[in-house]
Amino acid sequence: MRRTIALLLTLLLVAAAGFSLAVARDAAAHRGRILPGVTINAIPVGDLTPEQARVRLEAVVAARLARTLDVRAGGPIASPTLADLGVRAEYDEAITAAYDLGREANLLRRLRTRWRLRRGLDLPLRFTQDDGRIRAYVTALAATIASEPRDARVTVTDGEVVLTQPSTDGRVLDMAATVARIREAVAAEQAAVQAVVAVTRPRFTTDDALAITTPVAAYSTRFVNIPNRNHNIALAAGKLRGAVLLPGEVFSFNGTVGPRTPELGYLPAPVLLNTILVPGDGGGVCQVSSTLFNVALLADLAILERSNHSRPVAYLPIGRDATVVYGARDLRFRNTTGSPLLLWSTVRGRRLTITLYGPVSAARQVSLLVTDRREVPPPAGTVTREDPELALGATVIDPPKPGYRVQTYRVVARDGVEAKREQITRSVYAALPRTIRIGTKVVAGAAADAP
Repeated sequence: MRRTIALLLTLLLVAAAGFSLAVARDAAAHRGRILPGVTINAIPVGDLTPEQARVRLEAVVAARLARTLDVRAGGPIASPTLADLGVRAEYDEAITAAYDLGREANLLRRLRTRWRLRRGLDLPLRFTQDDGRIRAYVTALAATIASEPRDARVTVTDGEVVLTQPSTDGRVLDMAATVARIREAVAAEQAAVQAVVAVTRPRFTTDDALAITTPVAAYSTRFVNIPNRNHNIALAAGKLRGAVLLPGEVFSFNGTVGPRTPELGYLPAPVLLNTILVPGDGGGVCQVSSTLFNVALLADLAILERSNHSRPVAYLPIGRDATVVYGARDLRFRNTTGSPLLLWSTVRGRRLTITLYGPVSAARQVSLLVTDRREVPPPAGTVTREDPELALGATVIDPPKPGYRVQTYRVVARDGVEAKREQITRSVYAALPRTIRIGTKVVAGAAADAP
C-alpha cells in the first residue's frame, strides 16, 4: 500500500514537472505575445502582440462606435455616432489583462490559468462615456433646435382689426435632461432617444389677435399748423400704433415712445416749461400723451401715473391733459379688462385719433366729469422776461391769467345705471401775472446795427 502511494506521488510530481516545463517552454515561445486561447469580447487575440491585438480590436469595434443614435424631437433631428457622443473602448485595459493571463507571479495561479486557456478564456472590453463630449454635442444641438417665439401681427383696415401674421411657438432644448436621456440610451444600446424640448409661447398669440374685434375707446384732438410740432406729433403717435397691452400689463408712454431727441428724428418746437412756452426737442409730444390719457380713461383702465401741465392746454378740456418728460414724468396705466388690447393711432390732416381695440366684453359705458373747479387769482404786479420766439426787440404784453384747481372723475355705467364713480386726478394750474415779453430771436437776413 505504501509503495502504491509513493508511486502515485512520484507520478504526480513527474507530471507536474513535465507540465511546468511545457508551460515554461510555451511561455518562452510566446514571449511578447498574448497566449493562445485568449479572446476579448469574443474577438481572438491569442498569439498576437499587444499592438497587433489593438489593431484587430479597433477594426472590429469601429463598426460598433460608428453605430448611430437617432435623436428625435417629434421627428428625427440628428443622428450622432457613438464616437460623436464620446463613447470609447478601453483597449489598453483589456489588452493588458489579456497579456497578463498565464503570466501570473504565483506558480499555481499561472498553472491554473494555462489549464483554463486550453478551453479558451474571454475577457470583457469595457466601454466608457465621456460626459464632456455628450454635453458639448447637446450644446451644439441646442443651437440648431432653438427658435424664438414669434408674435402675431395685426393691422387696422377701415376700422377693422386684421390678422397679418399668425404667431408661432418657440422651442428650447432642456440640455440637462437631454444629456441624461442620451447617456441612458447609449448604455442600453437603444437605437433612438427623444430629446427634451420645451415650447415657449409668444407674448401675443394668434388667439389673442383674433379676440380683438371692437373699438373699446377712442379719442381725437386737433392741432394747429406748426410744421415742426405736427411732425413730432405724427412721429410719437406712430410709436403707439400697434402696441399690444395684455391683461394685467402696465403701459408706459415713455417706455413705448422712447426719448424725444434729434437723433431719433424729433424737431425743435414750443414746449411748456414752468408756465412758459420755450423751444424744445419734441414739442407737441404731450398732445399725444394727453390724447392717450383720455383713451385710457374711457376704456376704464387703472391710471398709475399722470401729471398735468403747468397751464391749461388748448387742445383738451381742463383737467384732462397729461404732460410727459422722458426720464422724469410718465403716463402709465394698467390693463384691468382681463382681455388683450391693441392701440392704434392715425394722423389725418391736423387731427390725431387714438383708438383702443379689444373684445366686445372689454367695452365700457364711461363718462368723464371735471368738477370742483376753483379759480386762483393772478398775482399782482408785472414781470418782464425774454422770449426767444419773438423777433429781436419786439415786445408783447400778456394780461394776467388766473390759475385753476380741478378734480377729474370717471363714471362707469352698466345698462345705463351708474356702477362706479372714482376720482382719477387732481390738477393744479398756475396763475400768471401781467407779463411783458421782449423778443430775443435774431431773424435771418436782418440788418445788424452799425458799429
